[in-house]
Amino acid sequence: MKQDKPGEGIMFRRFAGLAALVAFTQSLVGCAAVAALLGLAAVGAGTYIYVDGKLQRDYEVPLDRTYEASLGAVQDMRLELTEKSKDISQAQIRAKDNETPIWIGLESLEANRTKVSVRVGYTGDEQASRRIHEAIARRLGVNGA
Repeated sequence: MKQDKPGEGIMFRRFAGLAALVAFTQSLVGCAAVAALLGLAAVGAGTYIYVDGKLQRDYEVPLDRTYEASLGAVQDMRLELTEKSKDISQAQIRAKDNETPIWIGLESLEANRTKVSVRVGYTGDEQASRRIHEAIARRLGVNGA
């Protein structure tokens, strides 16, 4: 039986551990995965997170009600509604402010909890996205900050 040189087994284990870590991190895609690693994925109600040009917030409200509030917010802000769709677990709203595109994505997380992601422009505008979230929160009667 071949004997390892002193330290050879330790080096192999360190290398294997490092290789596994690199493979794991390479399997993650996008900033959202990095945010999840940092513990930011569990966004609480009333807390905003800005990732990949999208301002996200969870609302302790069912999807249907949040969708209607989002459509109302688009109307309140006099944005041009260009597209809307909804199914049992998610919804999408597309609008324009002059020629600036706006995307609002809604995802049902639980029966009474919906994640709303807002992106204004192609690269994102955090302040404009926050104003849309505030309009949605007003429609829902919840704290906007």
